[in-house]
Amino acid sequence: MLLAFGAIVLVWLLAWSGYVISRQMKMTAEKVAEYQRSLDFSKLSAADRRKALKTLAERINALSPEERQKWHLDLAWFAQLTDAEKAYFLDAFMPGEMKQALKLFESWPKERQQKEIDQAFKELRSHDARKRPNPLADASGTNGTPIITPELDQKIRTMGLNALYSQGSAQTKAELAPLLMEVQHQLESGQLSITGF
Repeated sequence: MLLAFGAIVLVWLLAWSGYVISRQMKMTAEKVAEYQRSLDFSKLSAADRRKALKTLAERINALSPEERQKWHLDLAWFAQLTDAEKAYFLDAFMPGEMKQALKLFESWPKERQQKEIDQAFKELRSHDARKRPNPLADASGTNGTPIITPELDQKIRTMGLNALYSQGSAQTKAELAPLLMEVQHQLESGQLSITGF
């Protein structure tokens, strides 16, 4: 009887330990943001910066869909990266589904594409407004720097997101990042359905 009781207690302790460990190991949007805030790129070598970006991308990729919806790209932090680093970071964590979604997006009628792009800009400004007290009315941050420049906006609307992303330079990918992130959030949250019209 004593051995049976001991075995039950041991199994319970192992199960509880496993539960505690798995909760601590589970990646959350807050853990990703905390890691991101801890990175001081001004004190890192180029190799260390690349390694830190890889680790950050891996942490973002480890987020559950629910947690990924809570995570938003910090544009002020992103602006510290070089264009090559921005492109690397974007390629490292953008899921294959997003790339497929961009291709499908291009098959939509132009009117639908324009509407969805406008909605993504609206959401992007909304997220920026929550993080910054006084965003400008046009898709720009508080310092007056546009999140998406008017020239890039025009290219998006004429060439298309997929063409710009797949054929674009590191700088173009970096400039597209906020919009692509917003489209990705809309896809993951169900706000944007890639299959329906």
